[in-house]
Amino acid sequence: MVSGEYYRLLWHRARRFLIRAKRDLDEGDYDGACFNSEQAVQLAVKALLYKYFGETPRIHGSKTLLARLRNLFMDAGRDDVAVLIGRFVSDYRDYLDILEESYTMARYGMLTYGEKQGRLCVETAEKALEVLMEVERRMG
Repeated sequence: MVSGEYYRLLWHRARRFLIRAKRDLDEGDYDGACFNSEQAVQLAVKALLYKYFGETPRIHGSKTLLARLRNLFMDAGRDDVAVLIGRFVSDYRDYLDILEESYTMARYGMLTYGEKQGRLCVETAEKALEVLMEVERRMG
């Protein structure tokens, strides 16, 4: 049996990272906006992986985590939610690449992000969390 408390904690943290990402964007900290957006997506996906499959993956990267979630739902016969996740990944592939890249580059790399990338990261994270909430609704 999975802990509802841990699931709720992950979702709470995901939402807090998204709030930080939006604040960073407003303040012109585009590296922070991208990094915090990636963190929000990772934690939200991990919340669902934990809730529905009892997994606590140590992997990072929003695309990798989303693919894992999609595949597990497909294996569980929930093609409706698997397709929803897959469509999001396909539609937002390039933006998810920026998010994943920012996980390390925004902290350690020579690469910096501008306003356009910061905005794309925040918008992508917002959309990802919307999709994941829709998965939750469909799962009942």
